[in-house]
Formats: sequence, C-alpha cells, structure tokens
Amino acid sequence: MHRPTAHALIGTPEHPELVFRRSYHAAPENLRGALHDPSRLARWFGEIDGDPAAVGDAFTASLSEDPDDVAVGRVLACEEDLVQVSWSWQGEAESVITARIVPLGEGGAELRLHHALAEPGHAAGYGGGWEQTLQSLARALDEGSPQALPDEEIEAEGVRTFRLLTRSPLHIERRFAAGVDRVWRAFASAEGLRTWWWNQWPDVMIEADVRPGGAYRIQAPAVGITLEGTYLEVDEPTRLSFTWTWRDADGDSEDEAVDLHLVGEHDGSTLLTIRHTGPWADDAPAENYRQGWGDTLDALDLSF
Repeated sequence: MHRPTAHALIGTPEHPELVFRRSYHAAPENLRGALHDPSRLARWFGEIDGDPAAVGDAFTASLSEDPDDVAVGRVLACEEDLVQVSWSWQGEAESVITARIVPLGEGGAELRLHHALAEPGHAAGYGGGWEQTLQSLARALDEGSPQALPDEEIEAEGVRTFRLLTRSPLHIERRFAAGVDRVWRAFASAEGLRTWWWNQWPDVMIEADVRPGGAYRIQAPAVGITLEGTYLEVDEPTRLSFTWTWRDADGDSEDEAVDLHLVGEHDGSTLLTIRHTGPWADDAPAENYRQGWGDTLDALDLSF
C-alpha cells in the first residue's frame, strides 16, 4: 500500500525530533500560499491570530472548536520556502517547528516538517496530530483521495508509528583514537566513507551530498545490498543525522533514521554516539543492526 508520508525520529530520548516528508502535486507557489497565508492556513491547520509575517512576530493558533485547543508561538525564520516558529500548546515546554518546501522536478513540491520537542512524552501524540494535519493539507490542495482513511484512523496510525519509533531505539557508543575532525570527515564525505565503509566487499559504490536535504547512496553489488537516504541535520563536526533505507532481496526498510553525535575528548580521542531508530515491534531488528554496526565501526577503527 502506498504510504504518502515518510517519518523519522532523531534527537535524544529527552528531546526527540519528529521528521515528516510528504510530496504534493501542487506547484511550489501553491504550497507556499498554503503555508504563509493565514486565511489558507485556517483551511487545514487552524485559525491564526496575530498576523505573524516577520521574525519576532507572536501568534496564537486555535486548532479546533475546543477553546482549550490553543497554541502560542513566535516566528523564528520566515523565507519563501522556509518557516520556523516556536510552539507551546496548552502551556507545554516550548518546542520548535520548521517547515521547508522543496520544489520537485515534475512540478510538484515536497513539504519537509521537523518538530524538535522539549519534552519526551509528546512524541506519539504529535506524530498522530501531524499525520492527520498533513492529510488535511492534501485536501486543502484538492489532493484528497477517496481511498484515504478517515482522519481518526490516520491520526491513530501516526500515533502507532511514533510509539514504535520511540519504543526501543538502538544506542551505541564507541571511542576512537582520532580527533573529532578526522572522525567527522570519515562519516561526512564520500571520500572518507570510501576508505572504510563495507570495505570487506569488492566494488562498493558510494555517493554522498552531505548537506541538509542532500542524498547519499551506498551500493554493494556483490551481496545485493543498497543503503540510501537523505541528510537531515549536518552540524560540523558534532552531529550528522540522516534517514536510512536498507534495500536487499527481502525488500526495503521504512521510517528508519540514524543520528550521530561526536565529542572530542581531552586526550585527543573522539566519543561517537549512534542512535538508530525504526518502527520495530520487537528487539530483533535493533540487535541485527547492533552486530552490523559493530563490524562496520571495527573497519572505521582500523582506518585510523
């Protein structure tokens, strides 16, 4: 079944970050209007008070007819294809929402939504809420499908997805006898990756456009494996996060992501922390990845 929205969970257990990507047939300028025009926002998001048109402007968002279903925020960034706001719903700790429009070659556009939460307990609830909201946007753009599930089921499915994503992420720590800049280059460039990633197999092909929104692709034809994804966060030399799609004879993985954090130590070594998330109903996928990451990081260690 076609899944219109791709999801990812990055960040930390204390401060989860929800990522959504959904493509629309609408032209980029149409999607921009839906994102910037308060009268159009009311058709799919909520009633906006305060005329938030510039950085620093405050606003109130009434999300339903319930008088308590209200959020407040202020504009942090406002560009043609980028809107970023602070957000606090019903007095919760302030979070940050970033919406980015990416024009697509065939005339449509992709909306990339990133919600960095300040509290861990709201991830599943916001996951469901955003899932339903992105479907409301599709209807507002006249892209609603008669086969689409009712809003309540769409929201419930989003809640289930993020409950699985937050259930049991894989957490790995590894220390390397190399400076943080050197470890960063090993991960954050195609040239660096080629020196160690899957070097036990012949003819591995690696492409990496290391920037937010850039893509990477690693192919191992000898064993029929392809790994690819999109970079989400690139903060040199301390953080690199990206979606993760593993393709082999068994099919494609879905909604997985990896978040890498690098910390330079006083002795010149580097502590690497990996958080790998996926919608796993049991511990088997994480344990399989634990073994794979261990072997792969052994190769990185030997490269220094």
